[in-house]
Formats: sequence, structure tokens, C-alpha cells
Amino acid sequence: MVILTAETVFATGFLGVARQLVPVAGTAAWISCFLGAAVGLLVAWLAGLLAQRFPDQNLVRMAEGIFTAPVGKGIGITFTAYCTFILAIGSRQFVLAIWIPFLQNTSPVLISAVFFLLIVYAAYLGIESIARVSLLFFTVVASSLVLLIWLAVPVSVPARLLPLGGLGTVPVLKASLLASSYAGECIVALAFIRHLKDKRGAARAIGTGAVIGMAVMALATGIGVMMLGTRGISRATFPALETARMVGVGEFLERAEILFLALWFSVALLKLAAVFYASVTSAADVLNLRDYRPLIIPYAILATVLSQIPRTDVETFASVRWFLTYTPWYAAALPALLLLGAMAGGLRGGGDRSGTDRREAR
Repeated sequence: MVILTAETVFATGFLGVARQLVPVAGTAAWISCFLGAAVGLLVAWLAGLLAQRFPDQNLVRMAEGIFTAPVGKGIGITFTAYCTFILAIGSRQFVLAIWIPFLQNTSPVLISAVFFLLIVYAAYLGIESIARVSLLFFTVVASSLVLLIWLAVPVSVPARLLPLGGLGTVPVLKASLLASSYAGECIVALAFIRHLKDKRGAARAIGTGAVIGMAVMALATGIGVMMLGTRGISRATFPALETARMVGVGEFLERAEILFLALWFSVALLKLAAVFYASVTSAADVLNLRDYRPLIIPYAILATVLSQIPRTDVETFASVRWFLTYTPWYAAALPALLLLGAMAGGLRGGGDRSGTDRREAR
């Protein structure tokens, strides 16, 4: 759960997080990432309390048990829509990160189709398979980030982080609200939290993952500022990729960004597979289906189409900015609403009424 949460928080956003935060907070944008982690810790705490009250139920069944079935299904629809937006915009960002610098002669629709084929296969195997593969790849990806930082040290300019206060306290707090949207994505864990054997450790696991993910975002932002400066970041489509492009090992290893992007692609794929799984299983619960797998192909087609709506990188980042502005409130309010409703009714979950994962469990 720690690894799944961490990659959900940072895997797609860290490529362009500096572009979103630096214009708001200036050189202190990396501090905003740490401040934004507070929302992730809040969501983790609330999710942990829900997991203890409803140990065998996922989000939709929790909502139906706390409120009426129609209200619970309505909540499930909003959660599915939230995950769908993450899936569409996250996949679009990575498709652009591959297409713009390397594959301009290839149709982005084809790249997106290949991307979703891999996501569909992972979602079909189930969340346990996604989690096990994530455990293997996360170490490699974390090592690549450490290597990138080590290679960037000789060509970075730490003085570019001054002044430490950036554009001031208020801009830093505004940027932290944007950053909190990334941390709030750990709410996706509510879709598969019932698979945890020990629900008492759910809050600690999700909170740890959220902090790790936001620490990666802070590193990506800080290194980006030291390498590109605040003006350079405003001109870069994906600051993390530009940072990787500037590093190398003498004349032996050039165009290192290709190697880094290949590794980052894997962890982004796993993050989006987990979000895809959360979306499709929640939709199956709303529809009272015993198995989520019949929805995989139609949902993948829908997500692919939605990911093509932003036609340019400008439109894509405008959609990201909208998402960062408004969704932290949803991420914090949803588990809070469920917990307050459960406490008001004195409810605790019983057996699992969900049938979407029975086939997977067998």
C-alpha cells in the first residue's frame, strides 16, 4: 500500500509539477510540496478510520451502507469520475512527454492506444499483480531519481533557490493548495483498501506513501529550479525531462533523458493501472455487477477518447491547473463525509457485499 500510494501521488505529476507551482510560489515552490502533503496525511487518517469501521468493504459499499443505496451510488459515480479524470489527464501528459521530444512522426493516438493496452492488461490481472510489480519497479525508479540528482549536482546552481521564501508567504500557501491536489490523489486507495490484511496499519501505510510521493515532487521542483531557474521552468513543457536532458556522464552517456523516461514510463503505467482498476471496480459496484472485467474494454475506449480532448500541451496543462485548483476539496471532503455519516449512525461494516472481486479472489 505504501508503494501504491507513493506512485499514485507522484508518478505522472512530477514531470510538470514545477511548471505549475513555480510561477505561483517562485523559488519556494519546493516548500509548497511539503506543505501540500498535509492534505494527503488528512486523507490517510480518514481512510484508515473508515477501513477499521468497514474492513471488508470498498468505497461504494461503504457509502451505500452509511447512506441510502441511491446516495451511495451517486457518491460512487463522483469517485469514478474523479479517477477517470486522473486517468485521462495523466496518460495525456505522459503521451506528450514521449511524443514531443522523441516520436513526432508517430500519431499520439497510437501512442495512447499502446499505453492503454498495457493498462488494460494490468487491470485485468488485478490489484495484487499491480502491487507486486510496483514493488519491483519502485526501487529501480527511486534509484534513477537518486542518480539524476547526483548527475545534476555538478551543473546545478543552488543559489537559484534564493530567496528561500520565494514570492512570499501567501503565494507559497496558494501553491501548497495546488500541490495538495497531488497528495489528495491517495484517496484512490479507498477503492482497494479492503484487500489489506491488517486494517490497523492502513492510515500509516497511506500516509507514508503520500509523504514519500510529495518528497519526490519537492525534489523534482527544487532540482528543476536549480537547473533551469524560475524563468527556464516557465518555458519548459516538462521541467523534469529538461533536467534529465541537461545531465550526462562525460562523453560516454549522452541523451540520458531517454533512459530516465523509460523508467518513469513504467511507474506511470503502474499508477494509471491502479487508478484504472479503482475506476472500473467502482463503476461495477455502482452497476451491481459481480465481476468488473466486462467493463474493462468499454471503459478503456472511453478513457482513451477523453485523453485526446486536450489537443496541445497548453490545453493539457490548463486542464491540470483546473484539476489542481478544485479537487483537493473533494479528496478531503469525501472520506470526511463518509466517516461523519458512519459516526452519526453508529455504523460499522459487516461482511463484504461487493461481488466485483470474487472471481479475482478465487
